[in-house]
Amino acid sequence: MKYTFIARGKEFSDIGTVDYTPLIYTAGTVTHRLALHHETGELPVSYKQWAVSHPTIGAKILNVTGSYKGMPCSSARLGVREARMHAIACLDAMLERIGSDKFNATIATQLDRLDNSQRGGDV
Repeated sequence: MKYTFIARGKEFSDIGTVDYTPLIYTAGTVTHRLALHHETGELPVSYKQWAVSHPTIGAKILNVTGSYKGMPCSSARLGVREARMHAIACLDAMLERIGSDKFNATIATQLDRLDNSQRGGDV
């Protein structure tokens, strides 16, 4: 099955459609369905790094970094399995820095903003 979402920029303007692999991630007590995908842009896929986005909001959460002998490196040459492993490690590191409460609150706020903008309300 092919999964796609609409990538969005500032003020929820549509950037384009992105194919992704679902990534289930639990932050605190909230489970999120995120999207693991290659970055958007004009480069060939072999040069694009992996990224994690929220498919409903359409916003990128983070770029996935690989590691070689403990040093961060590009994730462009990783397969889906390795990219998923590194994506979860990057999400864990981000949650360690900001906390699961802030992560969940930010996603909830952006979902509310998206709902308001689609209904024609104030953003």
